[in-house]
Amino acid sequence: MIKHSYILFLIAVFSTILHSGYSQDTKVCVGSKSVFKATRDPGIVGLNTVFDYTVPGNAGQLLQAYSDSIVVQWGFNRGTYQLGVQEITDTGCAGDWAYLDVAVVGTEAVFSQDRYTICNGNAVEIMFNESDFQAYQWADYTIINNTITKAGTYELKTIDWNGCLITNFITVIESPTPTVALGKDTMVCTPEFRLHALNPNRNPQGTVYTWSTGQTGTSSFIDISGHDTKENIVYWVRADLDGCTASDTVVVLACEEAPEPVLFRIPNTFTPNGDGDNDVWEIKVLSEYPNAVVEVFDRWGRKVFTSARGYPQPWDGRDTNGNVLPMEAYYYVINLNDGKSSRPLLGTISIIR
Repeated sequence: MIKHSYILFLIAVFSTILHSGYSQDTKVCVGSKSVFKATRDPGIVGLNTVFDYTVPGNAGQLLQAYSDSIVVQWGFNRGTYQLGVQEITDTGCAGDWAYLDVAVVGTEAVFSQDRYTICNGNAVEIMFNESDFQAYQWADYTIINNTITKAGTYELKTIDWNGCLITNFITVIESPTPTVALGKDTMVCTPEFRLHALNPNRNPQGTVYTWSTGQTGTSSFIDISGHDTKENIVYWVRADLDGCTASDTVVVLACEEAPEPVLFRIPNTFTPNGDGDNDVWEIKVLSEYPNAVVEVFDRWGRKVFTSARGYPQPWDGRDTNGNVLPMEAYYYVINLNDGKSSRPLLGTISIIR
């Protein structure tokens, strides 16, 4: 009867591990090939025997089997597995199973990003877990200090502290840096307005905007609701295109309406209905201010009217394209430009039809 069979780590002829030899317990590298040899029971004389092997399916696969040895292709599931062997005579007598503990080891490069981006032609430094390796080498020898200057796919070979050689790949793309411009700090005296990052045609499709309000998306503007006109509010936006970013900040100042002089009685309504009575917004006092400019905004902060200096043509309730505006309240800014007034006149004007 067969009592004892043994399986030994013969030699790592295909393995990337740097040590080899005989061992009852051994290590192999992930993704490597290794040869294992079985030794016969010394008590068996005059009988022909063969060997049966078991390789854990989640550890690797048996590539080739010879009369007394096997070649195993190891996978990438790290851990300790048992490689088994059993000796069987040509008369069908089977011996006890013998097992070898095999530790599948190996450290891969863990990059700080899934994909790196070169922004506007600038170089990018590739960050990874360098301390996990005793040595590493880029296939492209022009790469110095892990800094890459051109888009492409790059190969990095690493040798970890187990002696395992593993090939890693990283992709680098090129992308323009997006543009954002919220404009100068401003004063908005309405609780609702629209905040634009820029002309949406200036950034490529796929640019993602993240706003201080928590909104994120591909739209280059957001509608602000519930804006506190009594406090200075800071709004910011960050634009991201494949990892290339740009940001800007604007302060919307607290609304401080300048007190009107006694003579400045500015009508707060007019009725542009074509009946010949109160059809335009008359501001008679502006006849004394030849450099005055009147601007009117809708509730979203869009400018709908700008006068010539001196307000020679009163507003008739149409926008700058000649479209009739709906009946609602609008926000006005009047700059007297007289060299004396430090603040514009602010207020609301309502269209009633």
